[in-house]
Amino acid sequence: MKPDLILLGQFTVDHVVPAQPGPWEERIGGNVLYAAAAARLWLEPARIGVVARLARNFPGDPAALLDGAGIACHNLPAQAMEALVEWMLYEPDGSRRSLPRNASLRSTGTETGNGAGDTYRRHLAALSASVEDIPPAWLPAPAIYLAAQVAERHRESVARLRTRSEFLTVDPSPHYSRSRDVTGLVALLKGTSAFLPGEHEVRHLAAGGWQMLAARLQTAGFPEVCLQRGAEGVLVATPGGVTPLPAPETIALDPTGAGDAFGGAYAACRLQGLPPLESARRAQVAAALVVECRGAPAALALDPLEAARRMGLEPPAGDKPTDGES
Repeated sequence: MKPDLILLGQFTVDHVVPAQPGPWEERIGGNVLYAAAAARLWLEPARIGVVARLARNFPGDPAALLDGAGIACHNLPAQAMEALVEWMLYEPDGSRRSLPRNASLRSTGTETGNGAGDTYRRHLAALSASVEDIPPAWLPAPAIYLAAQVAERHRESVARLRTRSEFLTVDPSPHYSRSRDVTGLVALLKGTSAFLPGEHEVRHLAAGGWQMLAARLQTAGFPEVCLQRGAEGVLVATPGGVTPLPAPETIALDPTGAGDAFGGAYAACRLQGLPPLESARRAQVAAALVVECRGAPAALALDPLEAARRMGLEPPAGDKPTDGES
């Protein structure tokens, strides 16, 4: 079966260290799993396709996890390299630092946001799914979501997929977003339909305020922008202006995967014809449900009926994304 929404990303082994004193935990993770968990809350799992590379020693069975969640369309090519193990170090403000725990990747300057070392960046790129990993029969696709990856992978993927998808959504990586201005981001990701940065990825550009930044990103070349600010909510920028959406109430057990969940759900809702604001609201609900879980396996077991209940409606239906809010 050919999926309508393709999610392109990667798997990781997450060693999560909470902001408050407490034990760290090892979890099966990866942006594509969290994106898939949230997308299936608003879209039939059979319409979702997952593409990610699988390292030789990755713990657990991602294919079985996806099958169990009803996502039977997946391509997970095996790689003869070790899985990426990352410390996820959280701060009280919701920000985090990622440090590779693999002995072979530890070196000065490997910390995310402080200049990733070449060895770490090459390993990350090699484990990042590329356009070549998408089964040819799946393309063209109505919607594609690109989870955070290194710059060279996103540049190539956007360039090759922007004419092969009606709606291309990109979640930027701090590996490159923190070193680029607005013009540089638009140039790197030219052809993106929706740009979904987190505040910690574009904080260096927010001197004039967050609403102004969302507007600048939109007018510079991203048709839709959802700037995620954690507990402060989301700023949705379209040609009609910038609209702030407050964050839904939630008790977060693990913030890992919140941005990925928002992106997967947003793409799923836009695919079905929901306008940007409604899609963002539903994506916020999906992200809230995901952070109430610990780990991707728990997120993939979430009940879509609970997402609908929190929105006070039944799961949506439709076919194509629309332009602007209705």
